[in-house]
Parts: sequence; C-alpha cells; structure tokens
Amino acid sequence: MVRRTKQDALTTRHELLDAAERLFSERGVSNTSMMQVAEAAGVTRGAIYHHFENKLDLIYAMMERVSLPVDEMREELRKEHANAPLQQLRQRCLHIVNLVQNDPHMRALVNILCHKCEYVEDTLPIHLRHLRGRNECIDEFVNLLEDAKKVGSVRSNVDARTAIVGIFALIDGLFYNWLLDTDYFDLTEAAERTLDIYLAGLVTRQGD
Repeated sequence: MVRRTKQDALTTRHELLDAAERLFSERGVSNTSMMQVAEAAGVTRGAIYHHFENKLDLIYAMMERVSLPVDEMREELRKEHANAPLQQLRQRCLHIVNLVQNDPHMRALVNILCHKCEYVEDTLPIHLRHLRGRNECIDEFVNLLEDAKKVGSVRSNVDARTAIVGIFALIDGLFYNWLLDTDYFDLTEAAERTLDIYLAGLVTRQGD
C-alpha cells in the first residue's frame, strides 16, 4: 500500500480548492455539490471529506488562501507609510484592487461572494464571516482617516466613518461591475482615478 506524504495531501487540498473555485464561479455555491467538486479534482468522496467538512469549510479555506498575502501587504504598508496615514489607506485600496484583477484566486473568491453565493440559510455563515471581515476593515480605515485628520492631511470636518463607507461603496461597485465583463474597463486604472477624485474631496487645502 502506497503511503501518502504530507506533500501529497497538500497537493490534493489545493486541487480541491481550485476545483471548487471553478465550479462555484461557473454554477454558484448552492448548485454545486461536494461530490461534483471531488469529481472535478479527480478524487474520491472520502478524499474531499477528509480535507473539508462541507461547502462552507471549502469557502473558508478559499478565504484563508488569499488572506496571507493581504496580511503581509498590510504590515508592509503600515511600516512604509507610518507617518502618512492617507497614503497608507490609498495604497491598501489599490493593492486589493490589483490582486482582484491579477490574482486568479482572489478574483474567483470576489466573484463568488459578489455574484455566485445566495445568502440563504445554508450559506448564511459565509455572509456573516464576510460581513465581520468587512466591518473590521472599515474600522481600520476609519482609524487611518482619523490619524490623517490629526496630522492635517484631511479636513477636520470630515466624518471619517461616512467617508470610509463611501470608499468601500466605490471599490465594491467597481468590483461588481468589472466582474460582469472584465474586458469592459481596466479595473486598476479605473480604481486609481476614481479613488483619487474621491480622496481629493477630503484633503486639506490652503485656507481650510
């Protein structure tokens, strides 16, 4: 009997995640079964349940797979722009946009969450986890904008939470529309231009 190595198990796990990405993106989460994912990855029913308890577990793993580079980016930008919170905020937004446009795993995940996941009873935990992560990110960005107000780069009368909710609406709207037709416009270019227009309305000008 051939004994499987840890590397074999890791390879199988990645193949299952890749298969789930494809099928969820094509058919939607609700219309894809665990067995279909296993067949697409070329493994048995037992193999997929060895790695993942259910579809929720699969999507959580897909989220975790893209979270590490995002976390690393956040720490790098925090150090690089420690004294320029508004620039740190801008660069974080554009880095995520760049990942969605150029990293296939990030693109697939955002497409699934935006277009292919019905938030009904079975998949409600996905929505709640996504919402929790979104809210934590909003809180971090609010703190950055408050820091920008303290150093004088953003007008003191700007309501930080309202402004950040607007930024999230802008970026999420770009994601949603770009994923409908990725050839219609360049996501990174559109994000940079529209974000800079938005931020220009927040910055302190001479005489403010």
